[in-house]
Amino acid sequence: MRRALGLTAGLALVAVALSPIVPAQAATCASTVKKCERDPLVKIKLKAKGTPRVHQGGRVTYTLDYSMTWMESFAPYWASFWVGGTLPKGAKAPRTATLVDPSGRKVVTFPCHKYRDGLWCEVPSDVSKPVPHQGRIVLSTTLARHGGRTAVARLGFDSVDGLGQKDFERHYGRATARDRFCSFRFSKTVVTKVRS
Repeated sequence: MRRALGLTAGLALVAVALSPIVPAQAATCASTVKKCERDPLVKIKLKAKGTPRVHQGGRVTYTLDYSMTWMESFAPYWASFWVGGTLPKGAKAPRTATLVDPSGRKVVTFPCHKYRDGLWCEVPSDVSKPVPHQGRIVLSTTLARHGGRTAVARLGFDSVDGLGQKDFERHYGRATARDRFCSFRFSKTVVTKVRS
């Protein structure tokens, strides 16, 4: 009897997994590269701010305060994260970003790289030392010497979740990870006033 019930439950799960997704569910993954038919397993709440006023050619420091909520699952999963986005036009790309824990302690500094869709810095993690579920990312840039009256950045997280341990340990690059797995973006707009 237990086997029969297990088989019935298993077939029901397969049927649900194979059923077509309704448009409302499909819309939840609108900002993904790989077509996803589910909500993110790791949801990120984000507050982003930058230096409020600077002179042209001045330095702007951005802080991204985040907290992650990992969905419960019957099977373990892993996730990879990149922080960054689009900087103000003409701004100098930072080479590194810094992760700070809730107590204000510097955890790690990690490199940033340019991509077609902006500047992204891979937040380092491994199986024994995962990314803290709450913290602050700090990165700085120098604005262009001749720009407008406002400097607009769109910053946040790119996450790739639902990875098995073996895939996670392969440390795929951002492009490969976004092609193979579900990718989600969480971002905010930050505006700095620029004085002439």
